[in-house]
Formats: sequence, C-alpha cells, structure tokens
Amino acid sequence: MKEIIFGERTRELAGEVFGPWTQGIAAKGKLIFVAGQVALVNGVVIGKGDIGVQYKQCLENIKGILEDAGASMNDIVKLVNYVVPKVTRDSDEYKSIVEVRKQYIQKDYPVSTLVQVAGLMVEDLLIEVDAIAVSN
Repeated sequence: MKEIIFGERTRELAGEVFGPWTQGIAAKGKLIFVAGQVALVNGVVIGKGDIGVQYKQCLENIKGILEDAGASMNDIVKLVNYVVPKVTRDSDEYKSIVEVRKQYIQKDYPVSTLVQVAGLMVEDLLIEVDAIAVSN
C-alpha cells in the first residue's frame, strides 16, 4: 500500500512538480529493491545514442524483476536515474524520458531522482535506473 504525500506544507516548500513523479510517498508492505538496470541485452548495448530506447529497456528490465517478485510497475515508490548526457527539463532527452515513463507508470507516480554522471560501466550506455517497490 502506498499513499502520495502532497499536502499544504509540501506545496509551500516544493511547489508543483513538472514531470511524472511525486514529492513524497508513505508505503507499507513487502519491500523490493531493484539494482541498477541498463540497456544491455545479451551483453550488447541497445539504442546507442538514444536515451529513450535505453530508458525503455531499463524499465522493461525493472518490470520483469518486479513481476518475478509478484509486483508491478505501479508498486514502485522510488526511481533513481543516472544519466550521462546533460538533461534539463527543457531538453529533448528529458522529454524522451518522460514519454517512456508514462508508458510504464500511469498513476501514483513514484518519487524520483535524476543525477548526471560522468559515465557508466559500459561504453555507449546513457542511463542506468534503480528502483524500490512496495507490494502488498
């Protein structure tokens, strides 16, 4: 079970969000921790140069892990996104990430962090995503 936290104090301090995430969540249930997922299929980077394609693969990987644990994408309470290219809320990369995320999580968006990094463990990877989910 999860409850979105967006009360008067949150609105006052943080303001409205500009993407598919929320400022806070209270959750109770079975915790599922998903390690960082990248766009590798059989050891090969897919979507070279396309953060949207790579993000979709990351979320597909997370979806499969959650399904194996008896959970779904809507059980995610936190996502952390590590990106190599510079991503701002007005950039095409950010717009691509938002479009893909909305395909996988339609309601009660998780809290989310996006961090720019110098690089990832495999050349040509543009994004890595880890997740925490809570299922009933």
